[in-house]
Amino acid sequence: MKEHYYVALDIGSSSVKAIVGEKFHEGVNIIGTGQTFTDGISKGMIRDYDLARSAINDTIKKASISSGVEIDEVFLKMPVTDTALRFSEESLRFGGESTEINGEHIEELLENIRNREMADEREVVTVYPRHFVVDELHEVVDPKEMIATQSLSVEAGTLLTNRTVLINTVKCVEDTGLTVLDVYSDAVNYSHVLSESEIELGSVVIDIGAELTQFAYYERGSLKYASSIPVGGKNVTNDLAQAFNTSHEAAEKAKTQYGHAFYEHANDTDIIRLPQNDSGEDIEVTPKDLADIIELRIEEIFNSVFERLYQSGIAKVSGGFVITGGTANILGIKELLQDIVTEKVRVHIPNQMGARKPEFSSAISTVASGIMFDELLEYVTIDNYGAAPEQYASESSDNKDSNFFSGLFTQRKEKNESELQREETFVEEEPVKEEPSETEEVVQDVDYQEYTYDDDAKVTDENRESARQKEPQDFGTKMKKIFKNLFE
Repeated sequence: MKEHYYVALDIGSSSVKAIVGEKFHEGVNIIGTGQTFTDGISKGMIRDYDLARSAINDTIKKASISSGVEIDEVFLKMPVTDTALRFSEESLRFGGESTEINGEHIEELLENIRNREMADEREVVTVYPRHFVVDELHEVVDPKEMIATQSLSVEAGTLLTNRTVLINTVKCVEDTGLTVLDVYSDAVNYSHVLSESEIELGSVVIDIGAELTQFAYYERGSLKYASSIPVGGKNVTNDLAQAFNTSHEAAEKAKTQYGHAFYEHANDTDIIRLPQNDSGEDIEVTPKDLADIIELRIEEIFNSVFERLYQSGIAKVSGGFVITGGTANILGIKELLQDIVTEKVRVHIPNQMGARKPEFSSAISTVASGIMFDELLEYVTIDNYGAAPEQYASESSDNKDSNFFSGLFTQRKEKNESELQREETFVEEEPVKEEPSETEEVVQDVDYQEYTYDDDAKVTDENRESARQKEPQDFGTKMKKIFKNLFE
């Protein structure tokens, strides 16, 4: 019997990443990764169709080679851009007949909400349950195998995104020969980088990518708010290039190898030589000189996040802040945020072998979301590792007036039933001993440690971006005091 693998495709700010994973009792096991830097994408969206398609192809090939798995189906993640979050309720009535709740009932509830939330310009990306209520008596997280006589209700959140962006992204992926099994918003995926206590108390995940910073607020067990700002690590590189009159390539290398986000802790003795754009001579700077520029931009990003949170009525973050994303690799970023707020701060680094970098957090979380929904809707039997899925035809693009993902649950359900039938036939011929089912946290958190990475990856073309003028230092100090008081 073939193992059941999950492949997540992450179209990020400057690179395409793929993760091949499988579910074990202790969490997600990563068996292969792939990453390709490209100018064909920007802020999680397609900028050059051909370049993006080529990058997706290359990434899938790398992930397939590293994992030894033939990849033809993926779970796609969508960024938190132009995203709307709505909350609604839906119920099923049983008319007094005792009914054992199963995945089909949950599927029907979520599909009803998906169909109801359809809009002309926005498409439903993810419908996620916040909690269920059995017979209007009490809230439960997973009602399967419980008995209801009157009703099963769900309070759910619905994430919608720009319809055109979603369709073109899916089309670009499927033009490479892949099948998109499902799409998950980063806003939902971020739940897998938080601990149960952080989700319950109220915590903010800040994912700082190359050109986009996404953030989400969780409280009392579920997502409450999510948004993004079009600023990220490339802006830091642009600032360094402008401040020291050097190339973007040299600025990126200096940032990666010697950058520090907290000026007070930066080294002032090491010497870094930077080539000049208008002369053949290099200049000498220290990591502290770099930190003087880097801190200003990172602090601006944090302050912009705080402003959005405050405007949304979020003035208390009891569970703390979690930083992740590629820009979280910069030393001192935790200390800088800790200097601004009084709550707990940590940097999330995945602990899976082969993907222990913050930039893989989103892709790994997409795998975790795929596993979570498959178990909830009983699409697969994880403990048995179901048989390898068969490719199925995607929804016809001729029906342009319908929801882009209408019928997706039905397609996956029919495919799963076919798999189970083949699995039962296989088991009759060759019995397989089952292991008892357990439920554990999908992604474990690890403590943040200072570290650096050797980055030999290609630096993409950033010459199109305009450089930002250095802002006065006193503005950052003033905003720091304001937000420190705000979150006390």
